[in-house]
Amino acid sequence: MHFRFQPWQLALLLIAVCAASVAGVYLYRTRGGSHPSDLVSYLPTANATVVYVDVDSLRRSGILKMITGSKAAEELEYRQFVDATLFDYREDLDSVAAAFKDGQVFLALKGRFHWKNLMDYAIRQGGSCHNSFCTTPSSRPNRRISFYPVRPDLMGLSVSQDDFAAYQVARKSGKLSLAPPLQPVWVLVPALALRDADSLPAGTKPFASALRNAEEIVFTIGAQEDHLQVSLNVQCRDANDASALQRDFENTTDTLRKWIAREHQHPNPTDLSGVLVAGTFHHDDKRVFGQWPIPRAFVDAMVSESF
Repeated sequence: MHFRFQPWQLALLLIAVCAASVAGVYLYRTRGGSHPSDLVSYLPTANATVVYVDVDSLRRSGILKMITGSKAAEELEYRQFVDATLFDYREDLDSVAAAFKDGQVFLALKGRFHWKNLMDYAIRQGGSCHNSFCTTPSSRPNRRISFYPVRPDLMGLSVSQDDFAAYQVARKSGKLSLAPPLQPVWVLVPALALRDADSLPAGTKPFASALRNAEEIVFTIGAQEDHLQVSLNVQCRDANDASALQRDFENTTDTLRKWIAREHQHPNPTDLSGVLVAGTFHHDDKRVFGQWPIPRAFVDAMVSESF
């Protein structure tokens, strides 16, 4: 059995957890500890998609417990991992910053770690550790997991073909090009990452194509009154580009709505069709803003598929 602490899956899970906050009023930025930009500064962010998740806010608001359920419902493999390492993300993880670039994943995880237990577990799963730096097999072909303690409360971790990729998680050149958003989950996407439209979900490709000339793209997830909302903030080169981008988004949304009607169907609230057709857009000078309300049915469907 390979080492199964899969950080890219954890990041997706935490985004799903945030999506369960449709009926809650949760805490914004009241945690102690590192500022998001501090955590991101440990990552190789150049041309990377950057994700930040404030796990502590989700936990203290009760949302994390609401969506993860009881310990009895967990997979046996995860329970074995927790028993061996004494690390449970629901209780011990405070925040995550991740960078996705060139087919690699880099993470800075802030929390409480029992390092000896983690290292012993990695060795038992076929890995090796030297001077507190561990490398172990991943469940993904041709990928290795490497991790080490950057400091007692901060783990540097990577999934890569390079056995020593986790050493790239260190305080040096990683900087945000914007002030961190207030929402507990946000994603900074370089326009370069949207050029491979074939890898994107169906229905999102026309939106991605419209963003290819953008200078800065930020998605956030947060609560808006009684529902969840995904918001988009795009910086364009000038006001004319921003106006054109708004029209592209509106035309793409209208085309999708008409296509669904032509097929004698209705937008499905449990999949992306129901989300995308509800988008609204406006621009202010060089910036374009978009909002997509997320119905509870979509949240429930996404969470059920994640487990």
